[in-house]
Amino acid sequence: MSSFQEVPSSNSALQTSNFAHVIFQNVAKSYLPNVHLECHYTLTPYIRPHQKDWVGIFKVGWSTARDYYTFLWSPMPDNYVEGSTVNSVLSFQGYYLPNDDGEFYQFCYVTHKGEIRGASTPFQFRTSSPVEELLTMEDEGNSDMLVVTTKAGLLEFQIEKTMKEKEELLKVTASLEKETLQLRDQVERLEKELNREKERCDQLEAQQKDNSKTAETLKTENEELKKKQNEATSKVLQLEEDIMTVTQKAIAKETELDSLKDKLKKVAIEKEQLECQLKTEKDEKELYKIHLKNTEIENTKLASEVHTLKNLDGNKENLIAYYKEEVGRLQLCMAEKEKLKRAFLLTSSNKEEASILKEQLRKAEDQIQASRQEALLMSKELSDAVNVRDKTMADLHNARLENEKVKKQLAEAVGELKKMALVKNEQETSSTVEKELRREVEDLKLRLQMAADHYKEKFKECQKLQKQVNKLIDQTDEKLKCSVYADELAKLELKWKEQVKISESVKQQLAAVEDQYLVQLAEKDRQINELTSHLGILSREKSPGRRSENQTDRITEGQISQHAVYFLNTALPSGDDGQVPAVPTRLPVLQYGNPYTAQETRGLETIRTGFCFHWRIPNGNVHFRANEVSKLILANSL
Repeated sequence: MSSFQEVPSSNSALQTSNFAHVIFQNVAKSYLPNVHLECHYTLTPYIRPHQKDWVGIFKVGWSTARDYYTFLWSPMPDNYVEGSTVNSVLSFQGYYLPNDDGEFYQFCYVTHKGEIRGASTPFQFRTSSPVEELLTMEDEGNSDMLVVTTKAGLLEFQIEKTMKEKEELLKVTASLEKETLQLRDQVERLEKELNREKERCDQLEAQQKDNSKTAETLKTENEELKKKQNEATSKVLQLEEDIMTVTQKAIAKETELDSLKDKLKKVAIEKEQLECQLKTEKDEKELYKIHLKNTEIENTKLASEVHTLKNLDGNKENLIAYYKEEVGRLQLCMAEKEKLKRAFLLTSSNKEEASILKEQLRKAEDQIQASRQEALLMSKELSDAVNVRDKTMADLHNARLENEKVKKQLAEAVGELKKMALVKNEQETSSTVEKELRREVEDLKLRLQMAADHYKEKFKECQKLQKQVNKLIDQTDEKLKCSVYADELAKLELKWKEQVKISESVKQQLAAVEDQYLVQLAEKDRQINELTSHLGILSREKSPGRRSENQTDRITEGQISQHAVYFLNTALPSGDDGQVPAVPTRLPVLQYGNPYTAQETRGLETIRTGFCFHWRIPNGNVHFRANEVSKLILANSL
């Protein structure tokens, strides 16, 4: 099976080739072993991602998907839309990557079904040699001198330069920002002044238009007023004639009023005479009323006496009937006594009958006692019933009294309500009467004032006409002023247009300057980022066994500047990544030994011991004579 295939350009070829469904981007020819590695790839519309898809590093010559060296799960893209292209990134940790074994590897995208849908170009894992880190360059001061320096030193030097340039650019940008702020303030002031002048121009134009309109309206009003004046003069003449006729009528009415006043005096005298007669008749009526009242009182007394006499006659008749009844009862009692005497005489002759009668008497007495006891009981019951009746009667009487009180209170309340209703009705009637009277009075007042107001209005109209004539004379002067204002407006418009042009040119210049400085800043930031990333890669290439030697060399060579250290720290990736790398099925074999053990550095030692270096401490550059370069090359070959 081939390691990788060429990706065709047509869409039909992409659909048929399984290895072109995932395209790996920015694949380098070689990577450093045991260093953090990023894998960039794009998912084409011909593949649907799955949570179980993964990306593995395969040795060239693989046959199945199980021949991977290490792998990572492919993350599911957020907000994925089917049929769209998606860019993704995976980061492989350094301790999972292969060592410098001289073999070629490639990235492969494997689906959850075990199908390989994408493969990258082959690459190697190689460690950089120490000689590759050295660079030769001419000295700026002496043309005969050649400078040998490390890539890290050169990059640090370039970083310092770029940082200085960046600081200068920042200062320039700050000064330019201040200038832009000042210019913006000036532009705002000019715009405010322009707006004010515009408002003034608009106001003056509006005033001019209003003045022209008022002039036209005043002309029309003047003509109308002249017409009205002529009409008013004619009306005044007619009114004067009417006044003459009215005065004549008033004189005639005054004569009629004098005659009516005489008649009224006569009627008043007759009225006084009639009033005296009415008073005398009223006195006579009052006397007759008093006499009638006295006669009525005497009649009532006589009627009461007659009634008492009738009552006495009735009582006498009742007494006679009562006495007659008592006489009848006495006669009956006498007859019963005689019967008893006869019976007693008969009983004395018969003793046996007497004993029988005694027994009958005893029985009768027993019955009488029993009846007496019953009568006593009945009397007690009657007394109790009478007491209950008296109590109930008293309660009824009290209830009736309370009922009467309540009725009286209700009657009083009803009476008060009726009084209130009557008062309200009277007030309403009185208010209506007052309103009608007031209306009549107001109508009379209006009628009386109409004539006076009419004459006053005519006089005022004449005065208004005179004032309007004076205003027309003044408006001619205002027209001259409006022409002067129009000239001033034209001048202000020209000034405003010039200021607008100046402000637009200033804005364009500011925008161009800002764009230039932004481009320069972006380029400097990009250069700094590239240098810091290159420095990070170089620092990672050095093994841990060389760190002790490098520290001793740095003491003699010089220290890195604070800015370079800051960028190195920011460029280095953190060890805690969000994704946990997957552990391979079989552990990688250490074919070239443990990288953390001390390695042989014979070639470097010969170079360092065979020559006397002259270090420049701030930049870490190495100075050689021109004849010593050949010795350095021979030592490297050995």
